[in-house]
Amino acid sequence: MDKKKVLNLLIIFFLGGLGGVLADNFVLPRLASIPLLSKIGFIRQIGDGTTIINPTERIIITENTALEDAIDRIAPCLVFIQSFSGNKLIGQGTGFIVTADGLIITAADNLSAKATSHLVYRNSHSLTAQIVRTDAASGLVLLKIEENNLPVVSFADISQIRLGGRVVLVGARLNNKELGKFVNLGIVRGLGEEALEVNLDESDLLANGGPLINIKGEALGLNLIDNAGFKKTVPSDAIKKFLEG
Repeated sequence: MDKKKVLNLLIIFFLGGLGGVLADNFVLPRLASIPLLSKIGFIRQIGDGTTIINPTERIIITENTALEDAIDRIAPCLVFIQSFSGNKLIGQGTGFIVTADGLIITAADNLSAKATSHLVYRNSHSLTAQIVRTDAASGLVLLKIEENNLPVVSFADISQIRLGGRVVLVGARLNNKELGKFVNLGIVRGLGEEALEVNLDESDLLANGGPLINIKGEALGLNLIDNAGFKKTVPSDAIKKFLEG
């Protein structure tokens, strides 16, 4: 290709680009001001200054917001539990409220058999709790506090759980006698009647007995964590059977 043809191509590209800029910034906005032409979709968008947001970015923002809302929904139902032998602390962990009249479920490991008393912390105050029932097979224990009109956790329909679904482990702790919360994110890796398999790596024993929730804030199950780390999640169906006695 000779120099003249190359030069002609460069001129064509330049004029084409310049024409596009002029059309976007001057010609099309003027056309959009003409009532008849403003009815054409792409011309109307230019006249309105409409900007198309990247759909992927919008999905990410929506998921983050949903997770934050889910944590906010479960937060009022969380409690922190401590067991004592005399004045000595011998066990502690997370639990959550399952009935408005004060029934609380947690992991049996949080309550030592040697304990003489149990305290449940909700918000900034504590209440004495009594053990109602324990199930060694599932590792669950039911406690009762004397309080009414409590917020109650909502359980997810286990049949609606999907592989790869986003989940959140929620735990509680005491910060200067104030109830604090912490979370860990993961996904569902496997489904079973006795346990949900998730990809969480959680070693904080304070999360033992806490709920695993979906992005709606519904409890999928209860987390069991031991000294070796995350153990398993007891699914909501098993929890319901335990509550039914």
